[in-house]
Amino acid sequence: MILTYETNHYIFHYLSNSLAEQDIAQIAECQEKCFKRICSTLNIIYDHKISYWLYSSPKIIGDIFFNGSPCNGLSVTSADDEDVGRRVSLCGDADNEFIVEPYSVHAVYEDKIKCIGAHEDTHIISAQLCEPRSAFLCEGLAMFMEGKWWGIDNKAWAKYYIVSGELFSTSYMICFDEDDFYNVDSSKTYPVAGAWTEYVFEKYGADKYKQFYCANDYLWDAMKIFGDPLEQIHEGFVSWLGGSDVSEDVYLNIKQKIK
Repeated sequence: MILTYETNHYIFHYLSNSLAEQDIAQIAECQEKCFKRICSTLNIIYDHKISYWLYSSPKIIGDIFFNGSPCNGLSVTSADDEDVGRRVSLCGDADNEFIVEPYSVHAVYEDKIKCIGAHEDTHIISAQLCEPRSAFLCEGLAMFMEGKWWGIDNKAWAKYYIVSGELFSTSYMICFDEDDFYNVDSSKTYPVAGAWTEYVFEKYGADKYKQFYCANDYLWDAMKIFGDPLEQIHEGFVSWLGGSDVSEDVYLNIKQKIK
């Protein structure tokens, strides 16, 4: 049976006798804190309640939304999303079916995977600004708000790729087609995009970042908005990362997680 739990900005949906039911108060508290931080950082007033659906495994989400490819979580950011209106099931049986709604998050919550936090909520809330053409910017903002990838700080991942010689040029990645971006190993794109976003917020400020987030021509508009070309911003990003300390233990942890 599907149960619900409502807060100021969310309606949570989960199965009875699940881990989500056991932890729902803590889950709600976590998301409300994330909501407040996202809106404050982006200076957005968001007036839709986010519908949060909690599943027991990545396989169920993958079967519903990704043709069988397991997935920990996704967001439905608008009423125009192709998944809106689909009849699906929270656990694969007809007794627990529901209609996919706009402004909804679909996330795994089980013993090993707890897909809660700021990432998917950032996609939904930031869609009020726009939905950028660049997957690097879209995922970068969500990763900036999340702060970590696989439990390790975004900046540590980016610096690791500098040391290993595997860092992509961010000026190139920003202009990737969506398919090209998502075809690259996510551990080389998501945390780097998050670290780059943190750098841009710190150096240029939120207002200029938001203008660029919604830009039409990233190569041209970077110079117009920031006063610097993308290549120079990348150089500044690399220099900024050089000033961050990453322990050998963290590097070893990253290597293990990549393997």
